[in-house]
Amino acid sequence: MRFRGLKRFIRNERGSEMVEFALASTIFFATILGIADLSRAMYVYHWVTYASQEGVRYAIVRGADWTSACNTSAAPNFAMNFNCKASTTDVSNFVKSLGAINMSNVLVTTTWPGTTADCSSSCTACTTTNAQGCMVQVKVNYSFTFITPFMKRTSVNLYGTGEKTIQQ
Repeated sequence: MRFRGLKRFIRNERGSEMVEFALASTIFFATILGIADLSRAMYVYHWVTYASQEGVRYAIVRGADWTSACNTSAAPNFAMNFNCKASTTDVSNFVKSLGAINMSNVLVTTTWPGTTADCSSSCTACTTTNAQGCMVQVKVNYSFTFITPFMKRTSVNLYGTGEKTIQQ
C-alpha cells in the first residue's frame, strides 16, 4: 500500500509546466539581457573610437599658428571656434562634450610624439608640440561594467586611439 501512494505521487505531473516555464524563462531572459549588455559594450566601443578620431581632428586643425585660447563651452562652439591652439585640457574637454555615455568613466590622453607621419628628415623639425607636420595622438579609454545578472561585475577597458599629422 505504501508503495502505491509513492508511485502515484511520482507519476503525478501537476505543476510540472510551472517548473519547466521557470527554468526556460530564466535561460531565455538571461540570454536576452546578455545580448543587450553586449550591444551596450559594442555601442560604447564605437563611441570611444569615434571620440578618439574627433579628438585628434580637433587637435590637428588647431596647430602652432593659432595664438588665442580655445573656447571650452559646448560642443557646437568647438566646431565653430577654429581660432585657438589646442592643449591637452582642450582636447579632453572637447571629447567629453561629445557625451552620450557616462563621462565619469572616460579618460582622455593627448600626446604630441614630435615626429612626422613618415618620420623622414624632418623628424627633428618638431621641437615644439603643436607644430605643423608633427603628429598628435589622442587615446580615449572607457571602463565598461556589464550589468547582466549572473556575470561578474568586473570592468573591461575599451579604448580607441587616433593619430594624425597637424595641418595648420
